[in-house]
Amino acid sequence: MLKIFTHRNRNVACGVSLAKRTFLSEAYQCRDAWNARLATPILQKINLDTLYYDLEQRFQQKQKISAIDIDIYANKLVDDTHVEEVADFLYKFRLTEETSNTLDSTHHAVVRNYLDSKCYGQLIEVLNNRIGYGVYLDDYSANLALDQLIKEKEFRYAARVATLLALQEDFSNPITRALSLYSCYRYAKAPDGEHFDDLTPVEPQTGETEGQKKKKKDEIKVRVKFLRNEFFDDHFDLTDSQLLLGKTFVELGRSYGDAGSTIGTSSVLLGLTMYKKYDQAIEFVKQHTGKELNEEALQMMRGALEKESNKEDEKYMAFCEMVDKIEASMKLSKDSFEKQIQEEVKKSVGAQEKQQIEAQAKLYSDWCNLRQQRLDEELNRMQRAKRLKEMEQLAVEMEKEEQKLWFFENEDKIDLQIDGKQVFYPKRWFGKKKKPRTVDVDYVPPEVRQRN
Repeated sequence: MLKIFTHRNRNVACGVSLAKRTFLSEAYQCRDAWNARLATPILQKINLDTLYYDLEQRFQQKQKISAIDIDIYANKLVDDTHVEEVADFLYKFRLTEETSNTLDSTHHAVVRNYLDSKCYGQLIEVLNNRIGYGVYLDDYSANLALDQLIKEKEFRYAARVATLLALQEDFSNPITRALSLYSCYRYAKAPDGEHFDDLTPVEPQTGETEGQKKKKKDEIKVRVKFLRNEFFDDHFDLTDSQLLLGKTFVELGRSYGDAGSTIGTSSVLLGLTMYKKYDQAIEFVKQHTGKELNEEALQMMRGALEKESNKEDEKYMAFCEMVDKIEASMKLSKDSFEKQIQEEVKKSVGAQEKQQIEAQAKLYSDWCNLRQQRLDEELNRMQRAKRLKEMEQLAVEMEKEEQKLWFFENEDKIDLQIDGKQVFYPKRWFGKKKKPRTVDVDYVPPEVRQRN
């Protein structure tokens, strides 16, 4: 009789692990190829604590850190012990001129370490601060992040990753596109899916009473040369969660081909509704008359319209009227929207997973070779700089020795050089001199008599 034991969401039957998976297989992790970096001679000799103090001291003294040092430090991480330190170094590294030489393996190592340590909030913070940290997701690390966050049911973080990818305007990878769409859908369906944590302003806890908070703070006026005209780019300046989510739905739907699939059409129309681009949504419905629209997506659109605060807007009212009549102009699909997205994810994973695993395993090997090459170049540069400094010091010593040997032959020349180096300071003026007091030799002082 076959016995099945359950432990921590795992079924073990006859010694075979049947771990629950989401969409990507365990082979997609490429753990053997990724861990092979630790066996390279560079990382084997590195001690993280020693390297940390060395980099910290170097930055304090010279305000400079090399890109290869940051890459070695990031790739040596195997746990969450130095998670905060690597973020601190990345922030300092962005202030140096060497930041343009950052290796792709550095970005990947930072993301994988955050995922392995399950520091999802810190990962989103680093990714969102692109100017401060300069960490970007590639297709493979984005797939790993989305799949793990979906598996952990952290749809808030998964949708936030999808919005960051939408700002890059690149959903060319089929797996990334499908996982991003699924993450956004699950987050939009959640009852608490209103705001992203990193976009919600948090007031500092100062211990003040309500009366003190209501008091008007002292205004500080600063004189500036000019004021910049206020500009909103409707892209990177977006801070509203629903607008970001809507923009992501629009980007995803267009990448699927909004006119050729139910998923694309439904995603674009849902995204324009959440994005509050009602005039564009009205035009979209007119252009896609007769196309198929998912009924569940239509219900989500109505839910988004109910949350609109400015319900007296003319464009909003016109779009609401069109939504009520949309069944007459577009075909409604009764299939589950989530099921359609899941089928799209499975289809893209089945078609792309194997070749992406092979490409990533090769890329890990190339990164190790590139790391060794960059390290050799850095060592050669340091050796050349050291030899150049030694030659300059030797030239100075030889010049001093030459002066000693040929002193008497060049004595006159040396005297002239000494005279030329003398500095003659101008005389100080202490004011106009006073004339000495004249003494009258014939002067007779009066006779002083004592009074009775």
